Amino acid sequence: MKKIFSWFYTAVMFIFLYAPIAVLMAMAFNESQYNALPFKFSMRWFEALSKNTKLLDATMNSIYLAAITGVICVVLATALMLGNRETSSKIKALVNSTVVLPLTIPWIIMGLSLLLLLRALGLDRNFVMLLIGHVVISLPYAVLIISARMQDMDKSIEEASYSLGANEWTTFYRIIFPMISPAMLAGGFMAFMVSFDNFVLSYFLIPTGTTTLPIEIYSSIKFGFTPEINAISTIILVLSLTIISIIAAIMGSSLKNLIR
Repeated sequence: MKKIFSWFYTAVMFIFLYAPIAVLMAMAFNESQYNALPFKFSMRWFEALSKNTKLLDATMNSIYLAAITGVICVVLATALMLGNRETSSKIKALVNSTVVLPLTIPWIIMGLSLLLLLRALGLDRNFVMLLIGHVVISLPYAVLIISARMQDMDKSIEEASYSLGANEWTTFYRIIFPMISPAMLAGGFMAFMVSFDNFVLSYFLIPTGTTTLPIEIYSSIKFGFTPEINAISTIILVLSLTIISIIAAIMGSSLKNLIR
């Protein structure tokens, strides 16, 4: 009885979490503009999306910003964790607490504080400050993923590399990097998604005349919802699931190779 209840509870939770997403994806293929039933299959909203330059430009802006954020976060997180391994426990705890601190600060407070900083410096909202804000909130996710991988690494492999005459750069390139590259990939993708999905910081810091996908969706909903948003959301979901599957496969094969 207890097992049946646990399975039932799990099924209810999954339905509660993912049923709205399934409905959204289904409505992207519904001919009705108002998501009315009965369902009639149609690709008209994907065709309309291909002509919606405003929505497509906003999507490309989000991808561009999130890609740069992901690369910067991976580089910073990797360098930070490599340096953190050689420091004392007190400094290590201080660094980890400082890096993870943005997770505890509401994004609206972060965005408002950065906007006030810009005003105090006499500067207009610009892409550089927007990028800094996205890096600040995305970096902790990359750090947590990469640090978890580094904690599982066998340090004796590095020591063996040094004992065989390899220098630090050779050891990193031939030993450390192949071991942490799946985590770097996963951390970069996580930072990418946090940045891509962020609305609050972008709303406060986006330069005038520019928009991102979350802001464009919010604006579209205010003035009237269109199923083209369902279409772009479906494309993003499919691409995200595909990338996650690829990363999971890479990390799984990497773990098997390490075990061997």
